[in-house]
Amino acid sequence: MIFERVAPIIAEHFNIPEEDLNEEMSFEELGADEIDMRELASTLEDEFDIEIHEDEIADIETVDDLVSLIKTAVELS
Repeated sequence: MIFERVAPIIAEHFNIPEEDLNEEMSFEELGADEIDMRELASTLEDEFDIEIHEDEIADIETVDDLVSLIKTAVELS
């Protein structure tokens, strides 16, 4: 459910077809750098009305890591 909301945002951000994205994909594979991850986090904060801390962004390696982080943040809000 969260993946379905996150996938189009990630696909647009990294300019890839959404169908090529899966939860096991790493952001390294997508060519993400620190700035990309901060921008993506900001977009997702707005989308889900959550706050993602800088240290949490640094720990995100895969799409699944991001989905788990968002799920936890949504549950706590």
